[in-house]
Formats: sequence, structure tokens, C-alpha cells
Amino acid sequence: MSDVINRNLRYDSVDSLRGLVIVLMGLDHIRDFFSPYPYGPDDLDFTSPVLFFTRWITHYCAPIFIFLAGMSVFFFEQKGHNKQQTTHYLLTRGLWLIAIELTVINLSWGFRLSSAIFVQVIWIIGWSMIILAGLIHLRVTAIAVICGITVLGHNLFDVIRVEDLQHFAWLWSLLHLKFRSSN
Repeated sequence: MSDVINRNLRYDSVDSLRGLVIVLMGLDHIRDFFSPYPYGPDDLDFTSPVLFFTRWITHYCAPIFIFLAGMSVFFFEQKGHNKQQTTHYLLTRGLWLIAIELTVINLSWGFRLSSAIFVQVIWIIGWSMIILAGLIHLRVTAIAVICGITVLGHNLFDVIRVEDLQHFAWLWSLLHLKFRSSN
């Protein structure tokens, strides 16, 4: 056994799955812009099974990508990085992803400068990394409880109406609903 940790070690299977997910999402986004069909691929009245499947499969891409991001953090620590280095890694990556979403992604999605901000998956991955930067300092049992409450309790909040929250409606929209700002 060697005490030397190979910091450049990559996991081909993780990288391959990440690449496959990126290709699937890229194809789905290309279909959004260049599809010859005047209907959505999930409109069951018009779509074909192949077109429907190409859209349906992309619903697994974001969860898989998030899972792989969490695995990458685990591998990062396994390569000998301490909690402080991991926290810095997560914070900087998260902030970069948020900045990219608000600039490059917003510009490329609409092909124009706009006052509307439209946030999507890259945005939430960035915020998730920032939250994870704090969570990695908790005990595993505390993390399990937080995750359990998040997953199992999420739909319990569906009865809350954004109109009833007055001054905190913006926060609820940001955390729970699809959010679009045109400031």
C-alpha cells in the first residue's frame, strides 16, 4: 500500500456517464431550436414514440448529473483534500455555475440581451454546491435527516399558495415554484 494519493485519478465510468448526460441534454436543446415539428415532443396527441422518448429520457439527466456532482465531491475528498479545501472547491464551483447561468446561458438561450432572467438547471446545481459546502461539515445522521425532510416533505408544501405569503412570496417562488423575474 502506498501513502501517496494520485490526485489526477479519474473514473472513466463517471466521466462517460457525465458525457452521455451532456450529449442527451444537448440533443434535447437542439431539438428545441431546430425541430421541424409545430408541437412539443410530449404532446401525446401528435408526437411519435421516438420523439417522445428523446424528451422523456432527458428528465433523468439533471438528477443523474446532480448525483455525479455529489460523487465527484466524495472523490475529491478521497484524493486527500481536507474539509476546508472541499468547501472552497464547492463554493467556487457553485458561484461560477450561478454566474455562467446568469450570463452565458441566459444570453445563449435567447440569443439576445434581455432584462428577463431565466434560471434553470445550472443555477440550481450552483446553489446546491454552495449548500453542500455547508452540509459537508455536519454529521452523516444530520445530513440524512435534512435529506429525508427535503425529499419526503417536499410535496407537503404544495398546499401553500404563494398569494398568502405576502412579503415572502418571492422567496417561496424562488425555492418552490418555477421562477421568472423581469426586473
